[in-house]
Amino acid sequence: MKKIFLMILGVIAMAVMSCSKDFLETESTSAVDQSIIFKDTKAALMAINGIHRVMYEKGNYAPKMGYQYYMLYMDFLGEDLIYTKSNAQFRTEADWTRHRQTTNQYPRHIYEYIYKIIANANMVIENIDNAEGPQEERDYVKGQAIFYRAFSHFCAVQLYGKRYDRAGNNTQMGIVLRMESSTDPKERSSVEDCYVAINEDLDEAIRLLSNVSFERSTKMHINVHVARAIKARVLLTQGKWLDAAEMAKMVVDHSGAQMDNSCYDYKQGRCSDATNKEWIWAKIAQPELETATLFNFYSYISNTNISYNKNTPRAINNLLYEKISATDVRKPLWVEDVTNHPGLVYPPGGNRYKWMSQKFIVDHPDNSSSSYSGAIITADLAFIRLPEMYLIMAEGYARGDEEGKARDALYVVAHDRDPMYSLSSNTGDDLTEEIMTQRRVELWGEGFRFLDLKRLDMPLDRGPKPRSGYNQGGAVNGWKNNFNPTNLDPLASNFNMYEEQAVGEASRYVAAGAKEWQWVIPELEIQYNPLCKQNPL
Repeated sequence: MKKIFLMILGVIAMAVMSCSKDFLETESTSAVDQSIIFKDTKAALMAINGIHRVMYEKGNYAPKMGYQYYMLYMDFLGEDLIYTKSNAQFRTEADWTRHRQTTNQYPRHIYEYIYKIIANANMVIENIDNAEGPQEERDYVKGQAIFYRAFSHFCAVQLYGKRYDRAGNNTQMGIVLRMESSTDPKERSSVEDCYVAINEDLDEAIRLLSNVSFERSTKMHINVHVARAIKARVLLTQGKWLDAAEMAKMVVDHSGAQMDNSCYDYKQGRCSDATNKEWIWAKIAQPELETATLFNFYSYISNTNISYNKNTPRAINNLLYEKISATDVRKPLWVEDVTNHPGLVYPPGGNRYKWMSQKFIVDHPDNSSSSYSGAIITADLAFIRLPEMYLIMAEGYARGDEEGKARDALYVVAHDRDPMYSLSSNTGDDLTEEIMTQRRVELWGEGFRFLDLKRLDMPLDRGPKPRSGYNQGGAVNGWKNNFNPTNLDPLASNFNMYEEQAVGEASRYVAAGAKEWQWVIPELEIQYNPLCKQNPL
């Protein structure tokens, strides 16, 4: 257990962006004596800054990169982000094999990253009360630490535990809850007990952060609105529909965030700029630290970044794409006709495939500051945006039989994205389906789809194969760079359509509730903690 959990806080401390309060002007350091890290609140803030950095800290080999990897993994396991062509990275994630391998270093990285944050958060929680400084500053530090413990446990239980059943009796195995710094062997708690602990932590974080009057210096830090937003996600995952909707409404009403579709403008920084008014919590790019390719989110999602995306453009599921209105500002984020599309952005020599993404643009040919060579390799990354909160409101109210409120919340997002959208007249399942379609389009590529499928007990269904007589995919049938193949089956999805089984047919459909929805516990955890039982293999 010590090998996985134990970490010295001092070596991960980093600077925060400056602001007017001395407390928030903590300087950068790479070596802090742990005996003084909790001497006062200003020093303790460096420990919190260290946790912020762990969120995107790269591991020893690509694509290990903390929460960024987690986000990508959640969409590669879904049906909406299409893997177009075989390549070295993310193929085994997409085909549902890697997360079922107990000795594989990549899913183990996610487990270790999560518990690294928990271990550091516990050290802050256990020491901050004795730190010198104003109570408000102690509340700020402690509230963020408690938030991170809750957030990390929530990330873990969604992977390693079975789904939370809103009908009750959630006695199924969840995760090992680490509520203190001990690394002693410990059994996995039930899913119910995990969510009790997560909710109690979030409630305490909200209470503490509500006492803070000063503004955070960067969207990378946690404030009460971030804590409430994650609380809304937790309640939604538990199927506590109206509670989730009301919590999300608090974020909408009080965070100060505003709908801002300028993120979709055709520019460098499209969907990757934290100055956008919708962004509530984010990773702020650190170009001086993020100097290597393949160690950040955009190396694997932005089709304008020279990386694995050059040969394997990310694409949207064509059946979802067809549901987007032609007047929706999000429609141009994916390109159906790659031969005739004016201004298609892609790296020099890069492949172009139908329905490829233009959502994340970090390097643009019109950028005057550098040549268009894929030289810009990092950017800001949104963890929470305001549209998600409106969509939680819409889903929660719809499933909670308050359909008028659901339509109103849905309208805010749908009309902002499509000026021709009118207030929905749908009811029942049709209304819920409309809301979920908007959620899939709005949050495409941002780390939600696997988690949504699992919480709703839905199967993975990547769509039907082409019927006999239609183009079956592959280079011999015209699926190659900058071509628009003909004779496509209008009922088929583009999963595995680009070449002969780019991912594998075994993952075209996975039944709801199958054992594959649970990630296996890394073998190292089992070795160091023999009380931790493995999931069914």
